[in-house]
Amino acid sequence: MSNSIKEIFFTSIIVIIIILYLSTGVYTLDSGQYAVVMRFGKVVRETTEPGINYHLPIPFEQVKKVRVREVQKVVLEGSHNLGIETFTGDENLILIKVVVGYDVKDVFKYLFNVRDPKNSILAAASMNLSKEVAQRTVDEVMTTGKSVLRLVLKQKIQETLDSLGTGVRVISVELTDIAPPRNVSDAFKAVSDAREKKDRIVKEAEGYANTIIPKARGQADSVIFQAEAYSNEKLNLANARVKAFNALDAEYMKNPDITAKLRYLETIKSIYKKCGVTIDGNPSQSIYYIGKGQQLQIKSNKNANNPKKP
Repeated sequence: MSNSIKEIFFTSIIVIIIILYLSTGVYTLDSGQYAVVMRFGKVVRETTEPGINYHLPIPFEQVKKVRVREVQKVVLEGSHNLGIETFTGDENLILIKVVVGYDVKDVFKYLFNVRDPKNSILAAASMNLSKEVAQRTVDEVMTTGKSVLRLVLKQKIQETLDSLGTGVRVISVELTDIAPPRNVSDAFKAVSDAREKKDRIVKEAEGYANTIIPKARGQADSVIFQAEAYSNEKLNLANARVKAFNALDAEYMKNPDITAKLRYLETIKSIYKKCGVTIDGNPSQSIYYIGKGQQLQIKSNKNANNPKKP
């Protein structure tokens, strides 16, 4: 092989090596990825556009990629994947699994302020979980206060991560599993069953009260309405009697003698009626019926001088 051919061959090899070396600086970004280009360890630029990009080959420049818009998750589940053991405010030991969803809100802080962001998130979640659970009863943690606890943990974990400068944004906090330790699970179940029974009895009592109370109120309203109607009736009757008496008194004051005679005749009439005495209204007959089945005939005044034997 001639010298010229050797030179061309070695030159081609060197060119290929150079091309391959330079090609190591080509990198691509997917949608939602950010890249930070560093030259000798110093950040020189940030790339956010997806597609093919280029940086100087190592050791001059290197690139670090971060998925900014992708929600990532870390799970706080303890050494045996059963959950973190923590004490409640009423001194009950429970196991809790926590899933923290997060994304990156500050690329530079995320890459350069902390060595391992995931461990930082787990540490912040564990610390705040123990603190918040210790301020609540076991009933609150397992039932009524579970949703509130999630919101409080999200806020507290975010505050802790911001103080550390992690550049992480907490998206969600889920309490996937809350359970007592295995050696006391039967006692917890008995308590839970008793609580459910209590709630059922209370709801049944409230339902019965909601049925009876409106009925009793209706009966009370009916009694009150009847009493008011009776009161109005008696009051109106009394007022009418007062008006009648006043009218009679006014007529009596006009002519007391006639009123006295009328009252006398009414009294006599009532007495005769009770005694069974009937007076025939024909003066010529002058027949009086006294009692039942008896009669006494008395002649009129014009024949009084010649009375007949009965």
